[in-house]
Amino acid sequence: MNDILRAQIETPMSKNDPRGVKLENIPLPPQSMWTELDNSAATTAAPVLAESPAPEVQAQPATYFGKMRERSIPLQYPVAIGGHEITTITIRRLTLGEAQDLLEKSRGRTLMLMEIYAEMTGLSEVELRSLDDEDGTIVIEAAYDFLPPRFKADDALPAN
Repeated sequence: MNDILRAQIETPMSKNDPRGVKLENIPLPPQSMWTELDNSAATTAAPVLAESPAPEVQAQPATYFGKMRERSIPLQYPVAIGGHEITTITIRRLTLGEAQDLLEKSRGRTLMLMEIYAEMTGLSEVELRSLDDEDGTIVIEAAYDFLPPRFKADDALPAN
């Protein structure tokens, strides 16, 4: 007997109405293949690791419209960094890629806010910490305003 077995399925036709479905009959594989296709047994396969890292994608600079993406803070107490006098620090919003890179670098440990602020200012954590307290507080407050929501949501992130 070469009858094709079929299963009746319900295909949703509406996001809002659970009763809005379309009934369809789909063919099942032949019974001779059922043992091969049985996926009911729990299996723990070893994780598959990529043979080589994914190629780095060079993003083209984006043009943004609307909200401010950076802010320059004039320092009341300029500092010398790398032999250059720094009188202004510019804080900029992170791109999606920069935020993901920070998360990737911090895998297995807590990401510190100073690491994020360093990325946002282009300065190192040590350089940020070397700012006069008055200037540093203003820079950190401005940087916090630009934090991506995923970094603000976790109150467990220490500020140091």
